[in-house]
Order: sequence, then structure tokens, then C-alpha cells
Amino acid sequence: MGRKKRIWLLGIVVLLIAAGGFFWHQHTVHQQAMTARQEAVRQRRSRQQRAAASSKRRAASEKRAAVKKAAVDPTSTDRIPLDRWHQADAPVNLPILMYHDIDVGNTLKMPADQLRNQLNWLKQAGYYELTPAEAYVVLKENKVPQDKLVWITFDDGYRSMYTPGLQIFKETKSRVTINEISGAINAHWNLTKAMINEMQQAGVDFASHTVSHLELNKLPDVRQQSELADSRRVLGEILGTAPNTIAYPSGRYNANTLRYAAAAGYQLGLTTAPGLATASQGLLSLRRVRINPGLGQQAYLRHVQTGY
Repeated sequence: MGRKKRIWLLGIVVLLIAAGGFFWHQHTVHQQAMTARQEAVRQRRSRQQRAAASSKRRAASEKRAAVKKAAVDPTSTDRIPLDRWHQADAPVNLPILMYHDIDVGNTLKMPADQLRNQLNWLKQAGYYELTPAEAYVVLKENKVPQDKLVWITFDDGYRSMYTPGLQIFKETKSRVTINEISGAINAHWNLTKAMINEMQQAGVDFASHTVSHLELNKLPDVRQQSELADSRRVLGEILGTAPNTIAYPSGRYNANTLRYAAAAGYQLGLTTAPGLATASQGLLSLRRVRINPGLGQQAYLRHVQTGY
């Protein structure tokens, strides 16, 4: 091989080595840049996820605080602050009204026009409508915001609570409590979670009516406990704070039910036994006033006043 050819080949080898080094360097730089970009994206996503989680926790905390405050001292203009309540002269006899569906057909169904009239009659008669938290203060401490008090409850959580119920409650400026069956939420006949949240924001209160609406006194102890505790937990997750009241399905309960209700965190228990509620009955076994359709104004107000 001639000298010139060897020099030419050597030059080619040098060029190839240089080119290889150049391309390897470019590849390394590219890989480093890709790794840096991927890390930057990962860190950005991590920051966004942390910020979103923090925002979600903050919003949930604010909602729980707002709901808890509203439950004890509602911000609506018709609420009388607790610091303006006074000690009652005698043990309070509280009418806890018991409704079910807003419809026509049987004694558990109240026609919308009759319900609207009844709620207006309560306003005209000067009744103050309690929240569950306020009812607890009344019965536990025997303190009242005024003489005429009523607690309006609806059992089961029928879809009619939303339509036409919510509009009626707003029109009459009524404070009502819906005893919700947690296992029926989102069923075609019951309220959805979104409806519950909307109604809660509008000033409607919620209590528990167990998970499955079974007669508690017929259940094994373990099932009783789960029906009471699980319903309160699920409703607490939806509402932002767990309800303080349990309404026993069909009014059925026994001594164990009362113990399990207290252990689950309930402060008040509602039966279907007729009459006015008093602290002497036991806060977890309170009587209620069943409201049937067809009552005129005088008969209705007498029913509220006497419990019968």
C-alpha cells in the first residue's frame, strides 16, 4: 500500500472516530435533556397533584366547618343565635312532626298543596322551626329561643323531597329535616348525592334512617350496629358532618338499639310513638306527631300543639 493511500485511510479513520465522538456527545446531550425535561414534567405534575390535594382538603375542611356552624347556629336570617336563648320555665314539650312522601294516594303521602298550606300555617301561628342541633339543645338543656317550637321531619328521603319539596321549603322559608336511608341514596325513588348537597346548601337538614330501613329490633346485634354506624358514616361523608339524629325505621327498636345508637354517636333518636317529645322519654326514644292529609287549619294546629 502506498504512502498516500495509508495517509488517506488514516484520515478517514480519524474522521470516523471524530464523527462517532460527535454523535455520541450529541446523543448524550439529547438523553440528558430528555431526562431533565421528564424530571421537570414529573416535578410539575407532583406539585400540581399536591396543590390539588391540598385544595381539596382545604375545601372539605371549610365545608365541614361551615356545615357544623350552620347546624348549631344557622346563618339564615330567621335563626335566633344560641346566646339569645333562655332557660324554659318548665320542661319543654316539643312537637316533632312526622311526614313521609309529598304525593297523593295514602296516609303516608301529603299532597303538595296541603303541605304548603301547613307550613304557612306554622309560620302564621308563630312557630320557630328547629334544626336537629337546636332540638338537642332544647331537650338536653331545656333552653329555648321562644315559646312556640316545632321540629319538622320527613322520613325515607323520597325523590319528592327535591321536586316539589325543595321549592315548597324555599317558598315557605321552612326549616325541615330529612331522615335519609343511606343505602337508598341514588335509587330511582330516592334522593341523589347531588340533590342532597344542593338541599343542604339551601338550608335543609339531614338525619339518619339507617342503611336498609329494616326493623332494628328484629336484627342480630351485629347487624343493628352496622345499620346505625354505617349510615351515620356515609351521610357524614356526603354532608361534611355526621348527623346527630337517628329515626328508627317503622319506629321499631329495643334496649340494645338505644345502646348501639349512643355508641355510634347519635344524640337523638326518633320513634313513631304518638305524642309530644320530652327529655323524660329519653333523648334516644322521642315521640313524634304523625301528620296525615286532609286536616284543616284549626285541626292541624291543635294536632301540633297537643300531639294528637
